[in-house]
Amino acid sequence: MKKKINLMTFDLEISLKEFELKSGTIELRKFLNLNQHIVNAIGHICSFSHYVNFAETIIDGFQIKGSINSVFNHKRFIQTLKIFQEKNQSTWSGHFTYKDKKDSFIFYAPDFD
Repeated sequence: MKKKINLMTFDLEISLKEFELKSGTIELRKFLNLNQHIVNAIGHICSFSHYVNFAETIIDGFQIKGSINSVFNHKRFIQTLKIFQEKNQSTWSGHFTYKDKKDSFIFYAPDFD
């Protein structure tokens, strides 16, 4: 009998306009308004695209790409992604999957239905 594992995969990205970073570091928890559990789970598969304009760093994109061998509250995560895209007047593209011992879902951006 094959053991079922917890798995989430991500292929998400969002373009941002005029997102200025005043300090030198980005705290993922504050950037996406996530709890520490989710940040710990996905932090290593997140990346930013940016450029420097005089003294400010401009973030022009954010990506979540990769897999984790755990699951978290996907409904809370979806709510956060939707709020983020509304707040930044942009749209997520891509999808993420959720698979635990009894359920398996694929959520497609930007509505994540």
